[in-house]
Order: sequence, then structure tokens, then C-alpha cells
Amino acid sequence: MHQLAAFYFNTMNLELNKVLHMDNLEGMALLPEKCANLIIADPPYFEVKGDFDFVFKDFAEYLEFMEQQAKAYKRILADNGTLFVYGHAKRIAYVQVIFDKYFNLENNAVWENTNPHKQQIRFSDGLRCFAPITERLLMYSNEIEMTGLEMIKLDVQNFKPLRAYFEYLQKTLNVPKKVFLDSIGQTSDHCFRWGSTQWDLPTPETYAKLIEVFKIDRLEGFKEYEALRREYEALRREYEALRREYEALRRPFNNFRNFGDVIKVPNYETGDYDHDTVKPEELTRTLILTCSRPNDLVVVPFSGSGTEHAMAIREGRRSIGFDIEKKYVDMSNKRAAVHLSAPPLFNCG
Repeated sequence: MHQLAAFYFNTMNLELNKVLHMDNLEGMALLPEKCANLIIADPPYFEVKGDFDFVFKDFAEYLEFMEQQAKAYKRILADNGTLFVYGHAKRIAYVQVIFDKYFNLENNAVWENTNPHKQQIRFSDGLRCFAPITERLLMYSNEIEMTGLEMIKLDVQNFKPLRAYFEYLQKTLNVPKKVFLDSIGQTSDHCFRWGSTQWDLPTPETYAKLIEVFKIDRLEGFKEYEALRREYEALRREYEALRREYEALRRPFNNFRNFGDVIKVPNYETGDYDHDTVKPEELTRTLILTCSRPNDLVVVPFSGSGTEHAMAIREGRRSIGFDIEKKYVDMSNKRAAVHLSAPPLFNCG
């Protein structure tokens, strides 16, 4: 998180690594713009389970509530941040329509609880439908980020002086590329690829062949190989610095678990906490480690049982959460407290 963001937190008396007892819209309004690297939102699903699902007078009020949530997330999510929104199959399509207006949908994933309550299976006949053992998980980014094409452009532009030199040699000699290569006994054309990331400086032996066969040392603008090598090394250092900067700016994504968009993770914590929608620690850790970096800020708008908040701290991230129920605030902070000085649970590689 930027130093400026930390300054704002300090001046606004918002303590990091805490769940605060307040409405999340009021709390998020106090956060700096674009401060959140990762938002994990587990909002009410509307009349599915839990008392908090039945506080809306009708579905229209619920959708307006979700619209306000989306706007708040948009303001605080970093340009290279990631947003996850949990939902139920019955409502997720409506929620997605809202969030699609503000963010770029990356996945409409399914979390399958591979350890469902036996009652869910046993009483499915009474429900007259298959047992509900999945939830939806919308994954959003905050922008249309740079793709591999931008890396190609970066590579092409960065080595442009050397590419232009070898292009000049070929065009001045007016020899087709294949004839050019055959004449010097080469099959690799890397030094003659003007618009590809596969470009590379020829070896001293190849360059000597160009001099021997085509007398390029007689051409205007000829460069000795040592001069080319020094220029190449300087450009390579510049390129590597730009590449590292580019990687730091990209939205983090490290799929170390090799998950597809159906995520099968058991939920063993369901009965451990007094909450109706406890999410598994394993799933939560995976989301955090896949889509954030150490010291990133994770915002949890609905802390609930505190899984997201506790796991963010456990894995070396900073976190701030909100909940309007005092018992859930206390539960979340108690769970997080044991992780404040503990090492990460596992290395994601």
C-alpha cells in the first residue's frame, strides 16, 4: 500500500488489521481511492440463509443495495486490483449484471463444497431439487490490463535501434531473407525478425560470416561487433528494468493450485463458528495467495465469521474489514489476533 494511503488511514483513525464495527459503505467512504489490492465480498444472498438475508423489504431494494456496494468497491479498488463477489445460483445473474457495469468479468466461477452436510443430500428429495452444494464466485478486474501484445510492443520498441540496423543491412543488400541465411549457413533468423519477441543479437561467428560473404563492413553505417554487443547489453538492461516494472504493475495472478473455474474445496469450518455462511480457510487462502502480493491491502466489506480477514493477515497481507454486528466484529478480530505474528501457512511458490 502506498505511503500516502497509510497516511490517510492514520489521520482518519482507521486501524489496519482490524474489523471495524460500522456500516461498510460508511467505512469504505473513509478509505483512500484505489487503496485496495484485493476485495473479497460475501454479501447477503437475499432470502437464502441467515438473518442478514431477510432484512430487505423486496428484491428491488436488495438490487439497489448491491448497486451501492459495486460503486463503493469501484472507488477503492486499485487499477491492478482484483474483486471477488460470492453469490447464490438463484441471484448471481442479477448481481453480475450490476457489477459488469463497473468492472471487467474475469470468471463466473463455481465453488463446490466437497464436504457437504449429510442433511443437504438426505433432504434434497423434500426440496424437490438437487442438493445445493455449490456457490458462485464472480471474479473481476478493474481495467482492461496489458496483454502479451503489449510485451511484444515493449520488446520491439526497446531493441528498435538494433533491429533497425539489421533491417537496414538486409534491405541495402536487397537480398531475400532465405537467401541471406542460406549464404551464411544459418537456419535461425532471430536477428532478422523485426516485429517479434524472438529477436536476438547474432553470434560473433554469424556476424563475421555477414562480413565475409556480403562485405557489410563496406556499407555506410557499419558497426563493429563489439559496439553492437555493448549497445545490446545496455538495451537489455533497460528492457529488463521495464519488464520488472511492467510485472509489478500487472494484476497479480499466480494459479499455484492449478484450479479451473470449478473450485472443489471442502468446508470443514462450517460448525466451528456461530455464523450461517462460513467460508473455508483453504479456499480463502487460495484466493488471497493467487490474487495478491505480500503487504497488499485486502478489504473485507462483510467480515462475518472473519475467515477472509484472518487469512489475509495469516498470509502476510494487510486487512481492514467491516461488519454491523458486534458479535461478528469480535469474532473476526479474535480469529485474526492469533495470526498477527505467525508465519505464512504455506508458500505458494
